[in-house]
Amino acid sequence: MFDKVKKAMSKGFWHSLGIIIVMLLAGPEIMVSIELMAMVEVLGASTFVFMYLSGIKLFFSNVWDKYKNFENHSAFFFPTLPVLKLMPSMIVHAIPERTVVGAFLAVVTVMMSAFYIQTLLRV
Repeated sequence: MFDKVKKAMSKGFWHSLGIIIVMLLAGPEIMVSIELMAMVEVLGASTFVFMYLSGIKLFFSNVWDKYKNFENHSAFFFPTLPVLKLMPSMIVHAIPERTVVGAFLAVVTVMMSAFYIQTLLRV
């Protein structure tokens, strides 16, 4: 039993002595490298997230441009961003006519189909 403790303590002593020698030889560069590694960890994660968010933003910018082009010929209008900055209450007038009409027709079609299927199942 004593031999195991003696062996473990001597191993710990040499490990501690090795760390002290490395710290004395390397000096402050050890602390700088630790800080740089922490910074790389943080920047790596944030860059990874930023990469995907910028791709999603790029995808939805194309979709948004196509949607604005689709709603461009509506009777109602979308106020531009400078107009909205000057008059925020103008947002209530931003009614996408084609989208509202399309959504209304889609809801009516789905509900009528559901009622029709329900009446067919009762018979």
